[in-house]
Amino acid sequence: MASDIKSLLLRVFFESADGGYYSPMFDECYEVLPIPEVIGRATDVDHARKFAYSLIPCRCEPCFLSKYLPNDYLFVGGSSYSIAKIVAHWDPRLDIGCYVDYWRNVGGRIPGNFRECEDCYIFFAAGLAKYPRRYFEVKRGFTEIRRTFLSSDRGIYVVGYMKVDTVVDLAEISAELNLKNVEYSIRDVWHEAAKKYGDKVLMNPHYARPADLPVVMLSNEGNYGFFKEPLPLIEWKHGKKMFSKYAYAFGIRTFDDRVRHKAFNLDETKEILKLLRHEGVVRI
Repeated sequence: MASDIKSLLLRVFFESADGGYYSPMFDECYEVLPIPEVIGRATDVDHARKFAYSLIPCRCEPCFLSKYLPNDYLFVGGSSYSIAKIVAHWDPRLDIGCYVDYWRNVGGRIPGNFRECEDCYIFFAAGLAKYPRRYFEVKRGFTEIRRTFLSSDRGIYVVGYMKVDTVVDLAEISAELNLKNVEYSIRDVWHEAAKKYGDKVLMNPHYARPADLPVVMLSNEGNYGFFKEPLPLIEWKHGKKMFSKYAYAFGIRTFDDRVRHKAFNLDETKEILKLLRHEGVVRI
């Protein structure tokens, strides 16, 4: 199966353990909140602070994503941290067509065949919830937002996609520099990648981490983005769970599915794309 994987479904935004609640969904639009990370873990604090929620534009109105954060703390990995210590793990970057992860054989979610894969895709899922109208116009504490979220209509949705056009393996670039018998740092590896593939290689939070040599996936213009409307997989409405017509195509079989990571072979990927094209969701 690993050699036949052509697409992935990954959950990457706010959830119960990372963030503590779902991103807000409105009647005509939705926001997606990148999961939080603690800034103290980054070696390059200046780069990490570029991913402050107060600097990331909203999708639905002229504002920044800090509007949807509490005034006290958030969950990171299930533990609480002060808002002052938190920045956004803004990845994927569906505004520029970039996603960073690791190969599955070293604990990541990217199958090895993506290295040379043609017409491979990644679909991204998010938890979305309907909060009361104008709920986030007033700053609130985490406990209040969490309580409201748990009583809201909510669900897990597919919100965006990217076609994997270029794979940049930073570990390979490091090995190439090593063969040249030159002294280099981890930062030099990233800069070497940027020389070959463009500056958007550096426009992600992994660049600020110590000894981080992940895989950077790039998508060409027109091959990535958010869906105009989120595609429901599992929804909780008025206390009842429901499957959608997209659930089967994306491998959802039970209501307990948390939709963390799913891999699809060629035939399954064709069926997904056929459905999305028929619905007018994508043109790829």
